[in-house]
Amino acid sequence: MPDLTAQIDGQMVSLIECHWVLFDPDGCAQASKYGDAAVDETAAHRDFTPRQRDRDRQTRQGYTVQLLSKTQWRKQAGPCFYGTCQHRTATWPI
Repeated sequence: MPDLTAQIDGQMVSLIECHWVLFDPDGCAQASKYGDAAVDETAAHRDFTPRQRDRDRQTRQGYTVQLLSKTQWRKQAGPCFYGTCQHRTATWPI
């Protein structure tokens, strides 16, 4: 299989070195997978959320799927998964 690449911040990066991330409307990362698991945003969203009606609902609600470099993932998504992001501290404790 050829090494697929994507342009992130003006640089070509191998998909193997990236992550697809599903963000909720508040910008909090909800799911993540390696970049080479999907070839585009639509395929990644389909992997995260298999049912079309659920994907449509998420899109209407403002969920997004983004391809991040490892550095971007550490800054933008990592804190959400480690429970240290500002999104969670703004809503916790419930």
